Amino acid sequence: MDNWQRVSKVSIVDYFVKNLIRLVSTSIYAIPAIWASSDTLKEHLDYVVLGAAAIVLLLLVAAFLQYFFFKYRLKEDNIEIHSGVLFKKHLDLPFTRVQNVKLITPVYFRPFDYTTMELDTAGSAKNEANIVAVPKDKANAMKQQILAYQALHQANSEVNEQDEDIKGTVASEQVVGDEKLLNERSLLDLVIHGLTNNRVFFFLAILAPMADSIFEYANQFLLSFGFDIKAFLFDAEHPWWQLSLYFIATFITAYFIVMLISILGAIIAFYGYKLTKRDNNYIQRSGLLSIHEVVMKKPRLQMIIRQQDWLDVLIKRINLKFEQMGGLERTQQNNVRNKLMVPSVKESECRELINEVWPTNQMTDIDYQPISQRFIVRGIGLFITPITLLLCVIAMVSEQWIILPPAILFFVVASVLLWCRWKRWGYAMDDEYVYVRKGLLGVNYYCFAIEKTQMVKFKQSIFLRRHKLCHAGFVTAASSLTIPFIPQDTGWKLMTQSLYQVESLKKNWM
Repeated sequence: MDNWQRVSKVSIVDYFVKNLIRLVSTSIYAIPAIWASSDTLKEHLDYVVLGAAAIVLLLLVAAFLQYFFFKYRLKEDNIEIHSGVLFKKHLDLPFTRVQNVKLITPVYFRPFDYTTMELDTAGSAKNEANIVAVPKDKANAMKQQILAYQALHQANSEVNEQDEDIKGTVASEQVVGDEKLLNERSLLDLVIHGLTNNRVFFFLAILAPMADSIFEYANQFLLSFGFDIKAFLFDAEHPWWQLSLYFIATFITAYFIVMLISILGAIIAFYGYKLTKRDNNYIQRSGLLSIHEVVMKKPRLQMIIRQQDWLDVLIKRINLKFEQMGGLERTQQNNVRNKLMVPSVKESECRELINEVWPTNQMTDIDYQPISQRFIVRGIGLFITPITLLLCVIAMVSEQWIILPPAILFFVVASVLLWCRWKRWGYAMDDEYVYVRKGLLGVNYYCFAIEKTQMVKFKQSIFLRRHKLCHAGFVTAASSLTIPFIPQDTGWKLMTQSLYQVESLKKNWM
C-alpha cells in the first residue's frame, strides 16, 4: 500500500451525483424566480434544453477530472491523499488524528460491491479524508488497520514499554470482537419519526411565492374535469360554512402530502437502523439508498441530547442524540453525520441507552432550577410590547380599527409562548455532569460530563448587572450551551466548579 493507488472509475458516478446535488441545493432558493419566469422559459424551450445539456456535460467533465486527479496511499501510521483539479490539495493524515471511520454505500455502488470511506478528524471539515469507490473488502481491511494502529497507540500510552505481549493483546481486543445489538428501529418507528418531525410549515413557506401560479395550474387542471374553482370560491351564492369546509379540506390534503414526504425522508435516512456495540465502540448503520456507518468511541462522547417536539410529548416518543467530537466548523454547519441518533424511542429504551453510555447520569430525575423571571420581562418589554404599540399606532393613525384585535391577539399569544419558553428553561449540576433543559411546546434535555468542558463564558450586560444576573456558557468539543438569566453567584459557582474538576481530574476528553 506504500504505492500510490487510484480509485475505481465507478467513482465518476459518485462525483457526478454529488456535484448535481450540490448544484440543486444551492439553486433551491431560485425556485420561486424560475417559477415566476416559467412562461418566458417555455417560449425559449430549445435554449433551456441546451443549457441543461451543457450543465450536465460540465458536471460529467468535472466528475472525470476529480477522478483523474485523485490518488492515495496508505502507510503504516498515516494516509496521504492528492486531489484537486484547479487547486491541488495534499492531505497527510496521521491515524492518531482520525476520530471516526465511516463506510457509506450509495445505491449505485451496491451492484459493484464498492463503498466510500470517510475519515473524520477533530478539526476542520476541510481536513477530512474521503476515498470514493473502494472495494468493500479493501475498505474493511483499511479500517481495521487504522483501528488496530489506534488501539496499539493507546495501549502504548497506558502500559509500560516492557509489557509488549499485553499491549498486543489489548490492541487486538479493542478491534476484534462480536457486536452487541443495543437498538434497532422498525418501519413503524420510522413512520412515527416522520410524523413527529414533519416540517410542513417550512415547506409551505417555500411554496408561498408560487401560490398564484399553483392556484392557476390547479384551476386549469380541474377545469378539464368540469369544475371551476374561481366560480366556486367567488360565487356569492355559496354559504360561508361550505367555503370554510373547502379550505379546511384543502389544507388537510396539503398537510397530508407533505406529511407523506416527511415519512419518506425518515425511511430513506434510517431504514434498517441498527445501533450496536463492539468493545468500546458504538456503531450506527442505517440508510435505504445510501447505507451510512458511523462509529463513536465512548471516550469521545461529548454530549447527550434528549429531544421531544410537541407531538413527541403527546405520543411519548424521544429522539436521542449522542454528540461526539467535532471541530468548530462542523458545529457551525450542524453536521449531523458526526452524531449518533436514535429516532423515536420510547422512554424505557431512552433510559436504557443513556445508562448504557453514562450509567450515573440523572438527566430526567434531577431537580432543575428555573431561570429568572426577568427573561419574561425582557421579552415582553423589548420585543412584544413595542410591536403591539406599533400596530396600535398604525391603527389609530390610519383609522383602521380592524388592526386592533389582531394586535391584542398577538400580545396575548406571544406572551403565553414566552411564558412557556421560560417554564421549560432549567439547569442543574452534580458531581459529574451539567444538565440543561429548554424548549417551547416540546422539551429538550442536554447533558455533558464536566471533564469534557473546554471553555466557560460569563456574560453580563448593564441590565443583567443591575439585577445581579448573568448568562453562563459552557463549550465542549462538540457544541456549546448557554444558561441565561441565572444569579451571578450561581453562574460563577457553576463555572468555577467545572474548571476545578477539569484541572484536578485531568481526564482525557478524547
